[in-house]
Amino acid sequence: MQVTEQTIVSRLRDFGYRITHQKQIIIKNILNNPNSTAKEIYYLSKEIVPDINLSTVYRTITALEKSKLLGSRNLSFCSAC
Repeated sequence: MQVTEQTIVSRLRDFGYRITHQKQIIIKNILNNPNSTAKEIYYLSKEIVPDINLSTVYRTITALEKSKLLGSRNLSFCSAC
């Protein structure tokens, strides 16, 4: 089962997270670059949203981990979740 952006957004909403434009960009970048580091995701996201902060990337990653969408060791989405 492949994880889609829509599935991720829906799951985050179920956990009470607000979905901002910045979060959507971060999610897309993680989906398109699953083996990237948080800083790499930050730089990719900054190309699209120049005023994004590194802390936003870390908070989004934390939200994805808390909602069981990301493993804590890497930035690839869990398809079995």
